[in-house]
Amino acid sequence: MRISEQIKPKKKHTVLKVFFALVILIAVIAGIFAYKQKENIQAVIDSRKYSSEELSTRITESKQHVQEAISAYDLPIVRDFTLEEEEKIRKGELTAEEAVQLIMAPEKAENTDAASTETAPSPEQSSAPSDTTTTQVQQNPADVIVANYIQQVYGLKAYYIGALGQVEGEMRAAYIESGRDKTKIAGIVQNYMPRVGALESECDGKISSLLASMRSELSAVGADTSITDTIYNAYIEEKALKKAYYLSKY
Repeated sequence: MRISEQIKPKKKHTVLKVFFALVILIAVIAGIFAYKQKENIQAVIDSRKYSSEELSTRITESKQHVQEAISAYDLPIVRDFTLEEEEKIRKGELTAEEAVQLIMAPEKAENTDAASTETAPSPEQSSAPSDTTTTQVQQNPADVIVANYIQQVYGLKAYYIGALGQVEGEMRAAYIESGRDKTKIAGIVQNYMPRVGALESECDGKISSLLASMRSELSAVGADTSITDTIYNAYIEEKALKKAYYLSKY
């Protein structure tokens, strides 16, 4: 989205980045999660083809492309997470809910919790006048639909950044417990591969499900559904570019 920050290497995160690189390399070499091999192999190729700076630029461009596409809608989300915010999510310093509020328009952020837990109103509630109902009636139906799903997409992104951060922390703790024995890093990473793969697959499935529902609802009101393809393609592209980025460091 509107991200000006470039992803920069930080020496203090060297061990963490080694884990990232090994997770991908072991997946490719060992043939684990075969259905993702094409994506992982492409990440390895890109990591050798482009510098970390070039990959960082491509990640930013991908975010900006999505921002341009969704700017056609009246949305509460105004930007993507910054690198600093993603690091805080990863370290557990920001919850997914807190992170989503940071990227919302100030006047709409205070309504985040209510919007995320909103359920279909009862007939009695539907007939009762309210500011929310009036606002939604005035809005373009496509805006309401896209706003709802975009917020959920970013909520998932924050949640899984945090979940992966927790796994990374456990891997790092295991490495420290080993006496920082570098010969054991590969074994430690391989032990955590199933969890990493499960999280990625789980996130992929939820994103696909959300976007399928979004497409269905947009189609039902006669709106353009191409935004769903834009979001999905950007999700896949950014994920692959980030894998390549970490691999490019080693």
